Amino acid sequence: MGKLALLWLLVAALLVVLGYDAVRIGITRFRVAEAAQNASFEAAATLQRTRGDRKAALDAAVQAVLAEGLDAERLRDFVIDPETDAVTVTVTDRAPTLLVGRIWFLRPFAKARSTETSPSAGL
Repeated sequence: MGKLALLWLLVAALLVVLGYDAVRIGITRFRVAEAAQNASFEAAATLQRTRGDRKAALDAAVQAVLAEGLDAERLRDFVIDPETDAVTVTVTDRAPTLLVGRIWFLRPFAKARSTETSPSAGL
């Protein structure tokens, strides 16, 4: 009886850790998506407001990512379409997990990546 109880405790502990990891992954994916959306919107608005200042648009995207609590290097791609002036931003991060990030075949689940595009109204 003691071995069976110990096995059930181990299974329960594993389920608790995996549940915690799932919540952390969900939160990280939400934060990354929110950061990408805000960064692309702010960059497009700044591009329109400054009449095409690409440096100011990039700075606005970086500030939006920082405002979400992420590091500036999490902003992976920043592209302004030369024809439409639409701003495309890609933000990535890794979820702080207890178990998922340490098992080689589960690591991809701990990564979060989001790409968002915001159109810039005519300049």
